Order: sequence, then structure tokens, then C-alpha cells
Amino acid sequence: MVKEVRKEEAKKFMIKAEEFYGSALENYQKRSYNVSIFNSSQAIILANDSFCILKLGKRASKDHREAIQLHVQASFGKESKKEIITEALEKRSEFGYTERQGTEKEANLLLIRAKRFLDWVKKTIE
Repeated sequence: MVKEVRKEEAKKFMIKAEEFYGSALENYQKRSYNVSIFNSSQAIILANDSFCILKLGKRASKDHREAIQLHVQASFGKESKKEIITEALEKRSEFGYTERQGTEKEANLLLIRAKRFLDWVKKTIE
């Protein structure tokens, strides 16, 4: 169920997103690829929450479909990054809750995508 959130709270979600991104980068450098992938995914999810809160005053609950739908709504028909949201949600589950082991290449790719997404959100919400 979608949650109503005061728009002033968006900044707090972006701060968390940046913290998770920083942790993802540190863990990538330590070759802890599963943690890096999980934290990159979490950074994307939190940045998306920030984006949706600022644009709509709403954020998704634990239902992954809501996060994607809200992102599209918050984009107001303009550029949408729903593919990266979808990928982040899938990777978070895959590497956080299964036996699957992440590779350096996978961690690096998601780290790059997370950085680009966070930068896009910051640019979009300013």
C-alpha cells in the first residue's frame, strides 16, 4: 500500500541513498560483491523513494510493483528510469536472499548504474 509522506522528508531518503552507495563502493573495493550489489540496489530504491516523495508526496510500501508504478507517475510523462528500478529490485532479492553469488562485473555494473541514477535524481529534484 502506497504511503503518504511529507515532501520535506525526501532529503532524508536521499541522504540514506548516498550512504548505501558509499557502502556499496567500499564493499566493491573490498571484493565483497554480494554486499556491494545489495547496497547499490538499496541506494537506487531509496533514491527512487526520494524522487517519488518530492514529486508526489508518496512512496511505495514493500510491494515492488508500487515502486515502479510510482516512479512512472512521478516522471509525469517525461524521462523515466523504470528499468533501473526494476533491475535494482530484482538484484536486491537475488543477491540478498538467495544462494547466488555476485561477480565483480555484476557489482561494478550496478555500482555505475546506481551512481548515474542518484545523480539523475539529484538533478531532477533540484
